[in-house]
Amino acid sequence: MHMKIEKGASLGLGVVFGFLLVSVGATSFDTQAAMFLFKDFQLPIVLAVAMMTGVVGVWMIKRMKASSIIVQQQIEFMKIPFSKNLIMGSIFFGIGWALTASCPGTAVAMLGEGKLVGVPVVAGILAGTWVYGLMGKKKQAGSE
Repeated sequence: MHMKIEKGASLGLGVVFGFLLVSVGATSFDTQAAMFLFKDFQLPIVLAVAMMTGVVGVWMIKRMKASSIIVQQQIEFMKIPFSKNLIMGSIFFGIGWALTASCPGTAVAMLGEGKLVGVPVVAGILAGTWVYGLMGKKKQAGSE
């Protein structure tokens, strides 16, 4: 029963998130280009507000030792050690964002809008995830 509720809640939140991305212009190539050319600061302001909201939200969750709504388990935050691979991944993410004017969230929202430019982006995300999984398996097999 919990799985159905979780999937429904995830889908609902995803739709709301996509709607918000569209309404602030995050799925518009022109808005993205204006941001990167420092001509329009609407999107950077939205991103900054989202980051501040996230920081405050995580701080509150940690401070209150909050539990998840659906399964009532305490929310835990694991510390992940820094890896130099994060730098390379960040560079690839930035290059992809600059070339396609989309990130994973906006690419899926573009598909929802019927913008076909989202298709190769989502395909690239899936391919990158697949390659990352293969590299992890290869690395894990080499350490055994």
